[in-house]
Amino acid sequence: MLIARTKQDVQVQAGDAQRKRAYFCPSCQEQVTLKRGTRMVAHFAHRPHSVCRPFSESESQAHLTGKWQLADYFGTDYVELEPYLQALAQRPDLLLKRAGRNLAIEYQCSVIPVSRLQQRNLGYSEFGLEVLWILGADYLQKIKTVRQAEKWLRYSDKLGWYLIFWETRQQGLIIWHHLTMDGTGQLQGWAKVSNGQQYAKNTRITSRAVVQKLQRQVQMGLHYKLPKWLKLQQFCYEHHGLLQAISAICYQFTDTEPVICDSPVIWAALMTILLRERPMGSLIEQADLEKWAMQIRPYFDETQLIQCTVQQVVVSWKRQLQHYVTLLEHQGILKMLDEKTWQLVALPR
Repeated sequence: MLIARTKQDVQVQAGDAQRKRAYFCPSCQEQVTLKRGTRMVAHFAHRPHSVCRPFSESESQAHLTGKWQLADYFGTDYVELEPYLQALAQRPDLLLKRAGRNLAIEYQCSVIPVSRLQQRNLGYSEFGLEVLWILGADYLQKIKTVRQAEKWLRYSDKLGWYLIFWETRQQGLIIWHHLTMDGTGQLQGWAKVSNGQQYAKNTRITSRAVVQKLQRQVQMGLHYKLPKWLKLQQFCYEHHGLLQAISAICYQFTDTEPVICDSPVIWAALMTILLRERPMGSLIEQADLEKWAMQIRPYFDETQLIQCTVQQVVVSWKRQLQHYVTLLEHQGILKMLDEKTWQLVALPR
C-alpha cells in the first residue's frame, strides 16, 4: 500500500515517510513496514501472517507504479490514494472527485475471479459509488477473444464497447473502443492512446479464412463427438438442416455485438435454419425473430457483461438482431414492409 498513518493519526505517503518511524495500516491499525529502495516503488507492507483483509493482497511493482502514475494523470488535487471505506471494508486504488462526482478506480494487474469482481462491484454500488476498472499492460497481450474480455467490457454511446488499460512504460491510457466480433469470435476494433495516437486493434481476418477456420472447427468437433458441436448438429437435424452446410450469407455476419462467446456465424446459421422453415412469401414479424433468438440462446455461452446494466445488455441484443435483419435485407432475402414486418422473398443459399 502507498498510504499509512502515524501514531498521531496523520496520513503519510510512502514516498514521504521517514525510516525508523512507526507507521500503521489505516484499516486494521497493525504496524506496517516501510519498503523503499532504488529498484522498487516506495510502499508499506504488512508483516507476515497479517489478517488485514482490505490490504492483505501482495502488490507487484507494476501495480504500485501504476497507481502513482494514475494519481498524477487524473490530477493529485482530485485524487485520494487508497481511501479505506470502513462501511465496506474495501479500499479502491484511487477515489477520483470531480464536478461533484465520486468515482472509484481499480487498477487491475493480476487475475481476479468473477465472484470477487462482482462482490467488489456490489459493495461500491451499495455505497453509491461508480467503479472504473483499468487493466494493467499484461492484459493487452492476454485479451484476444470475448471470453477473455467479458468481465471487463463496458458500453457507452461515445465509445461503443470498450476496455481501458494503463501502460506504465508509456505512462498513458490505452482505450480499445468500438469493439466488435469477427466471424470467428475474435475481438476487433480501434485502440486510442492518451497521446492522441489511434490504430486498428488487430488485423481483420479475411472471409476465406473465416470459412476455412469454422468449417475445420465443425469437422473436428463432430469427428471427436464434442458435446457442444453434437448439440448444435442435433438442433440442425430437428429443423431440417446440417451444420456442415451453413448458408454462405451467414459468413458475412461479422462486426457483431460481443453478446456471445462463440462465433456469430454459427449464431446466424441457426437463425437462418429457422427462417428456411417458413414458406416463400411468408410474413416475418419482429416477434418471430425475437422468438427464434430466444430459441437458439441456450446453444451459446452468453457473455458475462458484469460491468453493464441489464438495460445495456437488452439493447445490445436488440442491435444484434437488427444487424442480422439488415444483412438479410441487403441480400434480398427479406423485404421490409414496415418497422416490424418483413416478407420472405428469397431463400438463403
